Amino acid sequence: MAHKIVVITGSFRKNGNSLILANAFIKGAEQAGNEVRVFDAAKANMDGCHGDASCHKNGYCGLKDDGVQLHELLAWADTMVLVSPLYFQGFASPVKKVIDRFYPYAAAPARAKLGVKTAMLIATGATREESDFRAMEQVFDHALKILKIEDGGKFFATGLKAPGEAFNHDSYIRKAVRMGMQVGAYTED
Repeated sequence: MAHKIVVITGSFRKNGNSLILANAFIKGAEQAGNEVRVFDAAKANMDGCHGDASCHKNGYCGLKDDGVQLHELLAWADTMVLVSPLYFQGFASPVKKVIDRFYPYAAAPARAKLGVKTAMLIATGATREESDFRAMEQVFDHALKILKIEDGGKFFATGLKAPGEAFNHDSYIRKAVRMGMQVGAYTED
């Protein structure tokens, strides 16, 4: 069964390592017959959550910016992939802004509109220690718990200092492609 996947990226670098791995994931996902759409949070004109909680009453976020497109994609997709470089042991600010905009889905009216059932995480960093990704991983895990979304897997690509360096790590490219291909491996049937 083909899946509908939204890949949410957040790197400001044109040839950034997280974008390289996002594209490798997309290649694998499309090869497996899945439909993929990308939301580039770094280019999005999107404000962070204002915390007025009107979304809990209305079932949708009232901000009229590119977050509207984000919420449409989250309703359309059954799988979400967050892709981010590691900044100060956390998500890049554009991806963090996206996570903040998940707030409506913490309440039942909006959660009923959420199509995403499974989420994955791909993160890159200059650090050589996977443990440096733990704060990011905790935010991801906490969001999935609140949203009642299954964890489809995580990939932390370490030791990537310079933009484009991921191209020199065939194992990272292959792993991202495999992650994309494996999305079709799970079904609800």
